[in-house]
Amino acid sequence: MAKKKTHFAPKKSPKPTAGAEPPLPSAQAKRPALLHGWLEHPLLWGAVLVMLTALIYAKSLANGFMVFDDDKAIRYNEVIKHPTFRNIFLSNNLGMYAPITWLGYALVYALAGENAMAFHTFSLLLHIGCVLVIFALLRRLQPNREVAFFTTLLFAVHPMQVEATSWIAGQSTLTFSFFYLLGLLAYVHYLQQQRLLFYGLTFVAFVLSVMAKSAAVTLPLMLLALDWYRQGSLRWRHLLNKAPFFALSMAFGLYTFFTREAEGHQLVVASKTYSLFDRFLMVCHSLLFYPVQLLAPLRLSIYYPMEKTAGSWSWDYYAAPLVVTVLVWAVWKFARQYRLVGLSALWYLLPLSVMLPYVTVGTFEMRSDRYAYISSAGFFLFVVWLIQNLRPTLRWGLLGAAAVLYGLLAHQRSLVWKNEVSVFRDCVDKQPQSPLCQCNLAYGELLSQNYERSIKHYTEALRLDPTYVESYNGRGQAYLMLKRYEEALADFDKAIEAGIVTPRLFLNRGKCHFMLKRPDLAIPDLTRSLELEPRNPETYFYKGVAENQVGHPEQALQDLSKSLELSPGYVDARLNRALILANLKRYEEAIAEYSLALKTNPDIPAAWNNRAAAYMMLGQYDKALEDVNRALELNPNYTIAYRTRATIYRNSGQPALAAADMERAMRSGQ
Repeated sequence: MAKKKTHFAPKKSPKPTAGAEPPLPSAQAKRPALLHGWLEHPLLWGAVLVMLTALIYAKSLANGFMVFDDDKAIRYNEVIKHPTFRNIFLSNNLGMYAPITWLGYALVYALAGENAMAFHTFSLLLHIGCVLVIFALLRRLQPNREVAFFTTLLFAVHPMQVEATSWIAGQSTLTFSFFYLLGLLAYVHYLQQQRLLFYGLTFVAFVLSVMAKSAAVTLPLMLLALDWYRQGSLRWRHLLNKAPFFALSMAFGLYTFFTREAEGHQLVVASKTYSLFDRFLMVCHSLLFYPVQLLAPLRLSIYYPMEKTAGSWSWDYYAAPLVVTVLVWAVWKFARQYRLVGLSALWYLLPLSVMLPYVTVGTFEMRSDRYAYISSAGFFLFVVWLIQNLRPTLRWGLLGAAAVLYGLLAHQRSLVWKNEVSVFRDCVDKQPQSPLCQCNLAYGELLSQNYERSIKHYTEALRLDPTYVESYNGRGQAYLMLKRYEEALADFDKAIEAGIVTPRLFLNRGKCHFMLKRPDLAIPDLTRSLELEPRNPETYFYKGVAENQVGHPEQALQDLSKSLELSPGYVDARLNRALILANLKRYEEAIAEYSLALKTNPDIPAAWNNRAAAYMMLGQYDKALEDVNRALELNPNYTIAYRTRATIYRNSGQPALAAADMERAMRSGQ
């Protein structure tokens, strides 16, 4: 006979005081019956959650890769393209030790290659997995199916989840959250059945979670919260059986802190921007910020500034500690009678605690929607539980309306995450005074080849904050692409004077000098760029051409050879190398280079013409005529080719044909 399912409710429920809400039902209490028959089956409720979640996020599957982190995590990440045990599990990647996350990326890449839809699909599946685990967990924690369903539904469709779900680089949040929640579910099974198997599964889930993202280090505290929820108090034995969890948590926490600094993410230095009192206000304000966003998600953004005005915070920052104190007192008071209140508060606070702005990596990451991914479930658990005393039609109406509104907003927001331009255009719309948003939108426009718009936003970023010197570098690149070389050069000079040192910056300034016919000034910049990045074929190409222009053909040949070694299909490098060889009267070598270039791209009239000239210098007039005729087939108005053919005819004793071609050359006007 099958064993009857029980719920993980507190062992004892205190007697309610007059006027108080009834205590949380015990495991033996009769379940509320909202519907009857097959409609009450939990699999149906779970299927509804899956379908609604998939419907809300379906459009996001067509989104592309974001330049911000998606390129580094996926497109240029050799670790996921060529995974090994060593580079996945025994080394950091992009400054983080997150092997389970990288393994997930590698799996998707192995199955679908560089296909953005495949990565978005995997993210959606992870989110759906989290939804199902939360529903199962809530069904175990308390017997009210309505509370479990609506809490999970609000979690699933809330627009704050879009950042983690629609941003491929946010997959680490989804991956660690999935195993984190699985760990909680396994631990509830352990407490119910006292089987070591579930204790072991809890630990395995924790290992996988913390190896996906170090933010999972709070899981041992959540396990203690479950102990308290069940027993009403904590004993030493509860701490002792968490010893392996706390040991692993501390190890990963310390490792993450020190390796992030070693990789150049200045956690401590960034924190010096604000005083200890500032940080206290920021933490208190953030604790209130996320619930407000969860209740009224009307101005969501990729960036939430925390800035002083004239050296002071706005009034809400100074009020935040008082409000937090009142809320802590209220939770402490009511949690003794209604443990679900305490569990909800801990579920909100503990996962979020490592994301609060004690210290940060710069200012961009102080607040983020994805930081509240797990915590939002705890908040919604409290909200749904709180309105249970309303009559059914009213509470179902409120919860249903909230779910519909959140779902529509989430659907709309998932479209915002289409690409970097749409994301930061949304950011600028909501934070027009933010130089960071302006600068990032400008960069997105630059990559989209909207150069005039890019210049506009870089200029606005500099107007808002003249110390935002990275804007000079970006605006210079936009000017360079528009061939406004003097303006580009002025911006690159300012960027370098401000202390920016990147190989691309020196390459771009070198290109400006080159285009302005100053090869002697271009060479030092190109050399500096190669010192910073010695494997860029484009830099070797420009340096090679510049070296030839200042009279160093042998050095030019070396640079162009290096460019071709790094990029064998670099046709311009091969053509310039062939031209230098021809000028040095090394015609056989020049012909060989032209032949390789034409094999790569046979539609270059100049290459056919120049190889014809080399054949002519060797007296091979038939081959020369064949090549020059091919050049004229590709471009019938190619003046230089007519002159080349005229010379071939003259040298081969055909003066009449030579004269006719010279006349055609004059008529072509090119």
